[in-house]
Amino acid sequence: NLLHSSNLISSAVFILLAKKQHFLTLCRWGAMAVTGGMILYSLSSSPTVSLISAFAIGISLGCVNIGILFPYTFTMNNTERLYATVGSHILINIIMLFLSGNPENALKSNAKMLLSFLILVVSLCSIFFFKKDAVLSDVEKDPAERQNTLVKSPRLAPGVYLTLILHCIYVVLCKGVGKGIFNIVTQSVGHVHFILFYGGGLIGCFALLSLYALTKKSTMWVWNLTFGCVVMAFLFKAVSDQLPGMAFLFSLFLGVSSTTGMINVYYIMGVIANKYNSMHYLRMSIIFIGITGGIAGVATGNLIQKINTYTLSGIATIVSAFILLLFMILSPSLSRHLYHNEWARDSEYIDVDNDTDYIFKQYGLSKRELEVCKLLLQGYTLRQISAMLSIAYSTVNTYCTAIYRKLEINSRTELLIMFKDI
Repeated sequence: NLLHSSNLISSAVFILLAKKQHFLTLCRWGAMAVTGGMILYSLSSSPTVSLISAFAIGISLGCVNIGILFPYTFTMNNTERLYATVGSHILINIIMLFLSGNPENALKSNAKMLLSFLILVVSLCSIFFFKKDAVLSDVEKDPAERQNTLVKSPRLAPGVYLTLILHCIYVVLCKGVGKGIFNIVTQSVGHVHFILFYGGGLIGCFALLSLYALTKKSTMWVWNLTFGCVVMAFLFKAVSDQLPGMAFLFSLFLGVSSTTGMINVYYIMGVIANKYNSMHYLRMSIIFIGITGGIAGVATGNLIQKINTYTLSGIATIVSAFILLLFMILSPSLSRHLYHNEWARDSEYIDVDNDTDYIFKQYGLSKRELEVCKLLLQGYTLRQISAMLSIAYSTVNTYCTAIYRKLEINSRTELLIMFKDI
């Protein structure tokens, strides 16, 4: 809990103080501090030194988390962002299955520490491949356009901030109430429940990928799956005193909902912050998820562990009914502000088209100019492009002028003729 709580608080502090252009410094210094803390923790035999090392590791991990969050949000396209999030959760669940699957605890503590340290070092090595200007938008790199664009760019609609409330509700329910009940359930036959929990996490990863590949309004389907599994998990726990086998289904369904929910939280956060180029939304997300959701979740989970089993079943039933009623009440507003918003449409675009990107980049088009050029070729007007990209009309006009100049043409007709085979 110390490591987890210090990580959450550290992330919230660093996201408030850090700027995008400092992400590489955060990553490198944080990585060195984490490595040093892990070495000190492994070699120390003093409980006090181990406690201080764990606290330092938590703070350093928060620094690294925020440093990595900037390129995740402002550099990756939607496909890269989705696969990065799903891939990391698949890896986490596989490793935890490996560590938790042996009831005899064949892996000793030192071996687990060594494995964790090796995985951490390999992950941190990827930082050396980061580029310094990767997270800056084209406007931020060009001082001549910066002031004009930032002043005239549309602000986030108030409804977008409903996502923060939804994410907090999920974190408290799954990472707080759900995890607290899960910790009590695992006291009897822990390894079986751990296998089911992390196995459910793997099922959730592949179910989420299938939903994004096969359905429209994918975020809606994923949240329905997540909260549906949460409700089922609590219902299974509520009847587990009469039917003990239901406790195993509780662990499985909680594992599915925990994984799909966290993937959706970070994916949606990245999509919205990237679309509006909004550090404000990113900061609010981390603070709400980390402080309000995370710490409240940990406190709720610790409180639940002190409650007897009979009371726990009653709590599970009440929580299930509360979730169902809450979503019945909020569903019209959620549908209007979350699932039919312009960022929700963006979340369904894969943004990967390497062949055409290569053709455009031969002419030195920037990332934003590339987006505008593609929309021009699809027949959209400048005002439509302004609304779709959430940038000012005058800024779109500036991009068009730059595109025509770089392509050495004078009109959209020439642009259509030039790329008629794409």
